[in-house]
Amino acid sequence: MKVLKNIILVTVLALSFGACKNVDFGDINKNTNGPTSTDPQTLLTAAMVNYATLTGREYLIRPTLYVQYQTQNVYTDEMLYNEVASFWGQYYANELSELQEVIDFLDNPDNITPTVLTKGAVENQKGVAMIFKAVVIKRVTDLFGNVPYSEAIKGLNVLTPKYDTQEDIYKSIIDEVKQARDLMDESKLGPVGDIVYNGDITKWKKFANSFILEASLQLSKKYPGVSGYASTEFNAALSDPNGVIEDISDEAWFSFYNASPGQNNPWSRNRAKDYNLSKEFTDALHGSGSLNPTSNHTPDYRLKIYSTDWTADGRPYGYDAVQSGDAQMDKTYYWNTSASLPLMTASYTYLNRADAANLGWTSENVANMLTNGIVKSYESLNEYKYKVKPSDPDIADANELPNYAPIYAAARVVDAGNTSFAQVIAEEKWVSLFPQGFKAWSEWRRTGYPQLTPAHDYLNDGNIPRRYIYPSDESSLNGDNYNQGVNALVPPVDSNTSKVWWDQ
Repeated sequence: MKVLKNIILVTVLALSFGACKNVDFGDINKNTNGPTSTDPQTLLTAAMVNYATLTGREYLIRPTLYVQYQTQNVYTDEMLYNEVASFWGQYYANELSELQEVIDFLDNPDNITPTVLTKGAVENQKGVAMIFKAVVIKRVTDLFGNVPYSEAIKGLNVLTPKYDTQEDIYKSIIDEVKQARDLMDESKLGPVGDIVYNGDITKWKKFANSFILEASLQLSKKYPGVSGYASTEFNAALSDPNGVIEDISDEAWFSFYNASPGQNNPWSRNRAKDYNLSKEFTDALHGSGSLNPTSNHTPDYRLKIYSTDWTADGRPYGYDAVQSGDAQMDKTYYWNTSASLPLMTASYTYLNRADAANLGWTSENVANMLTNGIVKSYESLNEYKYKVKPSDPDIADANELPNYAPIYAAARVVDAGNTSFAQVIAEEKWVSLFPQGFKAWSEWRRTGYPQLTPAHDYLNDGNIPRRYIYPSDESSLNGDNYNQGVNALVPPVDSNTSKVWWDQ
């Protein structure tokens, strides 16, 4: 009886509220502590900072394990390819939606006040937001495959956003980056709060073109032809009068030297002793060793920057029990609150040009582009890393790295003649991109180099993962679109070894 009375009481109350047609609840649903207006500068900075400081296994470390930069000493599940649902909430809630809000706000002429203009010319604020949005969504689709995009971040209040195809997403972001590049005006004020280039629009335009080189080359499996979509976009960006990143002074880095509390280098918020460099990686840079997965046989001095002890071996990859090996990722250059991290480098741009030339997409000299890519990698590390700790006992003097670079590069060109340029270019990307696991993993999936051996004590079907598994609530909350995303994979299973569209 008591339960029945409670049900009756709730029903009466519900009917009573339903009968009140003009109830004024005042400000009860307003967040009095929240912002009262949109500030595009704050949103742009917040999105950039969030992306730069993403940390933890899913948002930072897992891909460095898949490409065997590192091994795990405890909690080895990720290294052994455990199949668990991943998540993308940070990308959508704290980056993509905020960047889209900046774009939408600046598209409304009524919002363009003198105060807004003190934060940068409208076209420059909007252009940088558009480019950075492309950077973020490229990572998301590279991780998962088909993902929500067109209906997910534009304030449409769509509870079950469609999954855009990866092909459509790639073509959209290439078009959007071109639009942003052509929209921006270097003669006008750049965006205040830009943590990458501090409002330098000339550099952002070079970044835009270098990004298009990267994105179009990622489609080489789907558009291999010399006159196909990917080659056409690559060449258009390469020949654009705004240029590409060729000098280290134009590189895009996240600097954490003067970061506010909580905005430090993301590696510093993880336990360094839980990880070691893999022996596969240290063998490759030593140019010798039983686990070297590359064609290199020449000592690579970049290991003096990457490792705590460049003469030491890392630990063999992929075993449940801890293996021997002392080398770790350097605690000053990487596991450090103030250590800078790369976003786009001259080395990667030159290596992409080498890749395209080898595919026949351009008439550039493959060997020259490969050499430039290696030399610029050395120069960049010397500029952004060595100067942090110039007394490093493993480095003889300030010119050791750049002076050695041509010697190493010449040896690798010889290696390319003995194997193939495709292999050596991909291997050099693997080394140059360290520790950018997300990019390195995408390159490995596309090229198959270096020739990595899967983990010995694997937890999946014994293959190196090729994607992240969709978030766990997608199948129940957005089932139809989730199924569409899964069906686009090969095989059509939400597994970490299924292939996304550009990998098929």
